[in-house]
Amino acid sequence: MDFSTSELESAHALLPDAIKNTPLVSGRTPGLTLKLETLQPTGSYKIRAAWTALVRLGEPARVKGVALSSSGNFAGAFTWAAKRLGVPAHLVFTPSVSGLKVQMAEEFPCQIHRCEDRYEARYEVLEHLAESGILTIDHRLDQNVHLGHATIGWECAEHLERFERVLVPVSTGGLAIGMATALRARGFRGEIWGVQPSGNDTAARSFRAGRPIQNRGAATCCDALTATSLPQAAFDELKRLLSGILVVNEATIPEAVKYLALSEGVIAEPGAAVGMAALLENQKRPDGTLLILSGRNIEPALLRDYLT
Repeated sequence: MDFSTSELESAHALLPDAIKNTPLVSGRTPGLTLKLETLQPTGSYKIRAAWTALVRLGEPARVKGVALSSSGNFAGAFTWAAKRLGVPAHLVFTPSVSGLKVQMAEEFPCQIHRCEDRYEARYEVLEHLAESGILTIDHRLDQNVHLGHATIGWECAEHLERFERVLVPVSTGGLAIGMATALRARGFRGEIWGVQPSGNDTAARSFRAGRPIQNRGAATCCDALTATSLPQAAFDELKRLLSGILVVNEATIPEAVKYLALSEGVIAEPGAAVGMAALLENQKRPDGTLLILSGRNIEPALLRDYLT
């Protein structure tokens, strides 16, 4: 999958002002640059993809409704965009989805469909909804979703001189694919590293095996990074675009959340803090690094625990 510069520019232009051009700031850590998707209206980068996908579905979406499965952040972004575009929204949730993120999604009209507490069950329910006539979005493979993610890279590419490597969280890989596609299209030749928690290193293990593998389960504090399998197409794109996958220890992730809050003044959820965790573990050096801080939606009680 490759997007032309005209496609990227058009997708960025279609975003409402409320969700484009999030700050790209210098961290207090010398040489570190932060992309603050934490400041999005729904607290995560997913709002770009939700808007892009629903806009491009057009009138059929408003007539038939659209269904999406999400571990949390995409859900809130999806209902936010659907409300503004007049699209009936359907969400598929597993029982383990964060209560905070369910609450965020329910701030706007939606119909929730529950499934088994199993990652693949989400897509089984989506297939059933598609059979009933509802349009469905498989965010793992949907090109409009990846195009929405790519708008982050489009914005970062305006400042290529500031960094030589990028660290981006990886779950299903859509953010990394979109980011890397846009950066490469704009001439970035530096390193682009995906980052995963040790409690769910599905993509990293797939890289080592040379093929997509299925993890038995996720045991991570990163509720946004819970994908236990990768579609072949997503795996192929990640292999083509990324320098590799870094894996960080679960114990370092709360430290990274605390460091970002107290040293950089940024509230980041665990899944967004994995890049910072890689720096704390000295897997890469901060100087010349761009961190994609993908979301801020952390349970208040958990944040208090991490900060003490």
